[in-house]
Amino acid sequence: VLFKRSITFAINNVKKFHQAELRNIKKFWLTKYNNIVAGQKLLPVESVGIYIPGGRYGYNYVSTLIMTVIPAQVANVKKIVVVTPPKNVTNYFLYTAYLLKIKEIYKIGGAQAIAALAFGTETIPKVDLIIGPGNIWVSEAKRQLVGFVGIDLIAGPSEVVVVADNSYPVEPIAYELLAQAEHDKNAKSYLLAFDQSIIEKVKNYVLSNAKELISQIQFKYVKDINSVVSIINQIAPEHLTLFTKKQNFILPKIKNVGAIFFGNNPSAVFGDYIAGPSHVLPTDTTARFSSGLSVLTFLKKISLINFSVNTTKMLSKYTSKLAEIEGMYWHKKRVDYGKES
Repeated sequence: VLFKRSITFAINNVKKFHQAELRNIKKFWLTKYNNIVAGQKLLPVESVGIYIPGGRYGYNYVSTLIMTVIPAQVANVKKIVVVTPPKNVTNYFLYTAYLLKIKEIYKIGGAQAIAALAFGTETIPKVDLIIGPGNIWVSEAKRQLVGFVGIDLIAGPSEVVVVADNSYPVEPIAYELLAQAEHDKNAKSYLLAFDQSIIEKVKNYVLSNAKELISQIQFKYVKDINSVVSIINQIAPEHLTLFTKKQNFILPKIKNVGAIFFGNNPSAVFGDYIAGPSHVLPTDTTARFSSGLSVLTFLKKISLINFSVNTTKMLSKYTSKLAEIEGMYWHKKRVDYGKES
């Protein structure tokens, strides 16, 4: 019963967030300048393939199913296909898919699943866009197929940077680091501490309770806010959690990160499951130039251009000259015709 309530709660939160996101997206607009009317309209892609990965310790990745399917549905994508390793297709997974009204699930994982979605097979349909996180093989397959199919982003192993001072207990700081480390053997956690004693306490806790994950955590003492900000923007992490009273001084200076968790009891774990924004976020420094999965991921922009006959005559003079210096004979002929008409 609690599982059903938890899934319903998560679905409602994620749906509410992305519906709010959609309301704040301008799907059609026009402007006028020099008698030219131009603008854009946004339309959803027609089909999407969603990859749901396996896990380091288990399966039942119902959270990723929710976090990827709902933004696509809110964007009004008509055809949604899910692929996932066979062991993932449990009763929990199928119940979640039922609530999300997913009609096509294929039991296939790895790079071959990405290839099947990109090119199509006798059973798996070809799609326009492939989304979802995965291991290094899945990420590399997506990277190599750009051009044959659209992708969301290269979402690799999990990352978190935790900034901490003495205003928080050791346990939640350690839990935060370990939570992301347990995703994958290549996941990375970083502790940036304003006090050396915090590092020692957290390190001792990890060694006593999760020694197998210690190699995935890096510890660094930082002197001031500027040092913290510089390191964060350089790492460009997937998640940033702020266990510090200096949050308000750090937040405005952060430029490169997938998601930031702050407040009195911050945790990326809530973001992994129920907070609302999709947990598919840029990793491996790609937050420098990319964003997390959202409704916008599934929308494509179409430019609109319109002008009158009189405007055409005015534009032809300048267009003709530019075509001439580029050596584009038929471009020039076309606009010269408009100029003479």
